[in-house]
Amino acid sequence: MARAALRLLGFLLGAALLRAAGPTPIANVRIGRVEYVRATDVAARLGLKVRYEGAKRLLLSDGAHHLEVPAPGATDLKEISLDGLKIFLGDPTVVRAGQLYFSRIDFEHRLLPLLRPAASPPPPSVHVIAIDPGHGGSDNGTQNPRLHLMEKTFTLDVGLRLRKLLEAQGYQVVMTRTNDSRFANDPKVDLPLRAEFANTKHADLFLSIHFNAGGTASDVSSHGTEVYTFPPEHQRATASWGSGVDDGELGLASVVRFNAWSVLFAHAMHEELHRRLGTEDRGERLRHLGVLRPLNCPGILVESAFLTNDAEGRRVATPAFRQEMAEAMLAGIHAYVAAIDSLRPGAAHGMAPAAAHLLPAVPAAPESAPPKGFQPPRRPS
Repeated sequence: MARAALRLLGFLLGAALLRAAGPTPIANVRIGRVEYVRATDVAARLGLKVRYEGAKRLLLSDGAHHLEVPAPGATDLKEISLDGLKIFLGDPTVVRAGQLYFSRIDFEHRLLPLLRPAASPPPPSVHVIAIDPGHGGSDNGTQNPRLHLMEKTFTLDVGLRLRKLLEAQGYQVVMTRTNDSRFANDPKVDLPLRAEFANTKHADLFLSIHFNAGGTASDVSSHGTEVYTFPPEHQRATASWGSGVDDGELGLASVVRFNAWSVLFAHAMHEELHRRLGTEDRGERLRHLGVLRPLNCPGILVESAFLTNDAEGRRVATPAFRQEMAEAMLAGIHAYVAAIDSLRPGAAHGMAPAAAHLLPAVPAAPESAPPKGFQPPRRPS
């Protein structure tokens, strides 16, 4: 409860700071084909404190959030950490003239919704929740032949357990399948139809449940939990950076209209799954998923655990663990709903006086002295 109250206070402080900051835009710097914004400008805009940790990490923080960003010399410039959880950006951070930069798309479509959700368009209320148990029918999904496990069996089981929990909380729940079936045998037809089904039921939130597989047939060691959202226009899927193929899409997918809330939903779900299940944190990732693209509401896909890993597969095979998963997903939905409800006008009057009292004590962006590798602010040419 204390952590939730702290987050709520952070939301209120963030909204007030953004109002005080006004509409002054952050300057762009074009690097290659991508527009970037300086990390210290982002911090100033959002009222974040800036601290350098050696020459390899930049820390941005306030009373509610702690963002860690790799800097010069780091091996992966797309992976950041927010409140101890991994997040993969759509573009790598870069350094020019000793200054760290985020892509403008990542700032506007990933960081801003997480750090200052009050700056996003009003979120849709959540009454109808669509649950999508992955695969089904002729599509078994991931399999573990050693343990005789099939993904489609467990996604349905967890989905049914989650439906029961959500209905007990008063939500209306619709499911893309309640038995061993699918809309069509061709995935290119089946996946969009799942989203369209949710649209016809006027779903306010969409959760697709899956279990993962190793990258190759011999990969039986990969383990952990991943949470996916659909990339903004022009951005690549997380996995595409390893392949060297730019899979960025032109044209706005329907679900991207709700990107801010999908990102917030993904982070809330990520936190609860990681905390409650104790699985390896494999991060919040981007992927052009056919089951998300046509949605008219916020939506995410969860790869809950690796069936191809025997240790995780054995856990998933137990009803007790699948119940824990359903309860963790319920907690993730609750956390998201609480977050967006706190942003509605008049929803948190009891917190407003405290927030107003604390506002003067929040510095815009005090900076510690940069270590070697970071130079005084200077625009790259």
